Amino acid sequence: LEKKWLNLQYHADGQIKKPDELENEMQEPSNLIDEKLLDQISGALIGMALGDALGAHVEFRPHVYLLANPVKDLEGGGTWGLKKGQVSSLYRILL
Repeated sequence: LEKKWLNLQYHADGQIKKPDELENEMQEPSNLIDEKLLDQISGALIGMALGDALGAHVEFRPHVYLLANPVKDLEGGGTWGLKKGQVSSLYRILL
């Protein structure tokens, strides 16, 4: 799999672009971006956020507890005292 998007960080002579040089390209991305791949990455991140928020209040609970109390909706609380729908620190680290 060729990863052309990795080359966007370099000038034609191989020098690494500085952050301010990349700013315009980030605002108007090149046609080298694979839209299907970008959609898959976005979907994965959104799916992880939803799963994390949905299960955060039962993190570290034993399997027996989950069998008796299946997750059916967003709830607050849990090990970290998160608000309803809030993602955990693991998701924030991922970003």
